[in-house]
Amino acid sequence: MELKGGNMKRKTTGILISCIVSICCMVVLSMSSHTHDVYASYSRYVTANNVVVRKKASNKGKIVGSYKKAAKVRCYKKKGSYTKIKYGRYYRYIATRYLSKKKPVVVTAQKAANITTETYTRYVTASSLTIRKKASTSAAKAGSYKKGTQITCYGERSGWTTVRYSGVYCYVSSQYLSESKPEEDTWGTYGTATGQSVVDYAMQFRGNPYVWGGESLTNGVDCSGFTMQVYKHFGYSLPHSSIEQRCKGTAVSWDEKQPGDLICYQVVNGVGHVAIYIGDNQIIHAGSKDTGISVRNADYRAVWGVRRIVQ
Repeated sequence: MELKGGNMKRKTTGILISCIVSICCMVVLSMSSHTHDVYASYSRYVTANNVVVRKKASNKGKIVGSYKKAAKVRCYKKKGSYTKIKYGRYYRYIATRYLSKKKPVVVTAQKAANITTETYTRYVTASSLTIRKKASTSAAKAGSYKKGTQITCYGERSGWTTVRYSGVYCYVSSQYLSESKPEEDTWGTYGTATGQSVVDYAMQFRGNPYVWGGESLTNGVDCSGFTMQVYKHFGYSLPHSSIEQRCKGTAVSWDEKQPGDLICYQVVNGVGHVAIYIGDNQIIHAGSKDTGISVRNADYRAVWGVRRIVQ
């Protein structure tokens, strides 16, 4: 009987062990299935500059965070137009259209502004060089540099050089920059201004280039920039506008004109013109890109009026 009881004990023990093994197998299989579900994932890259992470797969879902462009995210499965991801300890969702298998190229502010890793210095050759917010003559002005100013440059493209002005990347025209510091003007300031001294000073720049919007008597000016800079040398302030210069000084008749007077021409298609009378029915002016600063006949028929700046 003891032997029989012992057999029953061993049999019962064997059954218990078998049950335990079966249960363990089920647990392992369950865990294996769960593990497989968790790690059935794939990677994607964010293509938007800033893509939001939502709590639910809906554009009405609460925003719980965001990813920047080129960020690598772990994805699990799609739900409508959204993809399930792991965000921190939780499953969240982002719009599938902002995900890609290929990592996008991130254009930095430096690269967008054409900034090189190595800087270099240049000197301003224009009497006043305009600093613009974009690489275009029509872009808004950010400020200006005086002639001879040494500036740090960050790269050049299509005639524009990138500079740093008031903490912001801006642009200046490359044609007014030089590796060497420009020499000081060799002409001295005339004493008490007279009409003839204005003419003598202006004639020194004959043959220099015309540049629309320019203000450099040596590197390029337009018509009103030329007269503005010539009179500025004698302490007179004129606006950089041929039409506005009509209001300066004193009006005189054509017959009373004298060397040094402003000759203001009629406006054609919204564009005016201005020159300096030099005598003998001739003017000196910044006419065009073809002629530069040149002398020609005054052409009374197109004249709007005469203004005397130097009394």
